[in-house]
Amino acid sequence: MRRPLLVILTLISFRISKAQDSLSVIFEQDPSRSTRIAIIAREGAVFGSIGDLAKAFNLQGSFNPESQRFELAAKEYTVVLTPDNPFVMIIDAQRNANLTQLQRDIIQLPSNFFVPLDEFIPVFENIMREQIAFDPVRRMISVGRVVQLPAFDITGISFEQKANGDLIRLLCSKKLPNGEAWCKPDGGDTWVYVTLADGRADVAALQELKPNGILKKVLVFQSPTSVQLTFRMKGQVNSAELMQADASNDLLVAIHRPTEEELAARKTRDFEGNLRRERDRWKLDVLVIDAGHGGEDPGALGVSRTREKDVTLAIALKLGRLIERNLHDVRVVYTRTSDQFIEVYRRGQIANQAGGKLFISIHCNSMPHKPRPANGFEIYLLRPGKTENALRIAERENAVVKYEQGYEQRYQQLTEENFILLTMAQSAYMKYSEKFADILQREMRNRTGLGNSGVKQAGFYVLVGASMPNVLVETAYLSNRRDEKVLKSPKGQQEIAESIFNAVRRYKGEYEKSLQEGKDIGSMSR
Repeated sequence: MRRPLLVILTLISFRISKAQDSLSVIFEQDPSRSTRIAIIAREGAVFGSIGDLAKAFNLQGSFNPESQRFELAAKEYTVVLTPDNPFVMIIDAQRNANLTQLQRDIIQLPSNFFVPLDEFIPVFENIMREQIAFDPVRRMISVGRVVQLPAFDITGISFEQKANGDLIRLLCSKKLPNGEAWCKPDGGDTWVYVTLADGRADVAALQELKPNGILKKVLVFQSPTSVQLTFRMKGQVNSAELMQADASNDLLVAIHRPTEEELAARKTRDFEGNLRRERDRWKLDVLVIDAGHGGEDPGALGVSRTREKDVTLAIALKLGRLIERNLHDVRVVYTRTSDQFIEVYRRGQIANQAGGKLFISIHCNSMPHKPRPANGFEIYLLRPGKTENALRIAERENAVVKYEQGYEQRYQQLTEENFILLTMAQSAYMKYSEKFADILQREMRNRTGLGNSGVKQAGFYVLVGASMPNVLVETAYLSNRRDEKVLKSPKGQQEIAESIFNAVRRYKGEYEKSLQEGKDIGSMSR
């Protein structure tokens, strides 16, 4: 078996050697260093051995089997080559990396990498700082004297204000024809970026340039193959144009600024855009429906043992279906959709996390002793209660927190004084809460036939956490036989749900009309 294998390896070696040729590397200043490097012809181009090129210039080159890359230590740079890839990575002494893209992929053959010489030699010359030229006709690389180039191509910056803009002059020791400039707004200022290929800047000197009010900051980023100069300009800039100065190597960056008419038009566009965003932000697009009580908390019990938690859930679900069928741009969020206990504080959290724009908490009223003649609906806003009846109702509804674990610590800070502070924090929403409560009162009076006890105020815990317009509806009295009959009947529940739905629809129309007219926008942004 050894003889056939040896023959195959010999043939492969012979074919590779036949596919490879070589060309001369001539060192004009020191002919004794002249040598030859292996080449191959591919895609109509000549590819040279990077390993041989490294040896010719006395550079350290090695193949990294782990990364499958060839790494060449050239002067203060490391050149990294990857097979079947056109990119050359150049890493400077500070470990800053820069990519240069060739037109053709780098080729890997056994134990060697080959680069397209017509593309790689200019990059190599820039790194080596020697005169290196590839002649594809004569198939040779000539190396002249070490080029004593100026230490930097860009040595200074000057700035001049013009009538219709500004002019930045880059003081250059040689022509830098390959560059571009662009700008990016940043608040009330503008960053102007200038990138110059094959440029070396005196970074320390350029960054010592003192700001002058218009030119606020200069940053310089040097890479092996390019330099980027970044200028922070005061005010707005339309565009930045890079051009060659007449009769010198200097480059000019023309900063074009908007006219007063353009600034006024832009200000109008910005204002209108902000206005649209504010309108969209405050559109009534999320409605939170809170069915009071639930789970182990039955709420009030009626004369015939009707449970408040069942009535509130039925009305909430009917209301939600009406919203979903008729107001397609409104998303309905429920604090509960089944017979489950939801902590009072969690109801506000659910509303806030959903981005709610209106919070409606649905409840049933009741007197301590049954039956009682008290009847009808009441609508409550979040404020410390002023009447004995309001205080009694709030106390009864707030008592549900006793079903929560650790409620003493959670609610111990809700003193009357703290309630005043909390209602002040919600003052941005109060006018909208009052508006909705007024509309809801009229709708329920006209549709349900229930008694109207009006809009009142009390310190309901459930309204404290909802950072949006909010109301609590005591739909009717379970302690009143007639009201209880309405509350436990599907027809009565539907009428109440339709009343609330009509109020939501009317409120939404009036509220969003005020947004379109620019009224009150931003009053809830506090």
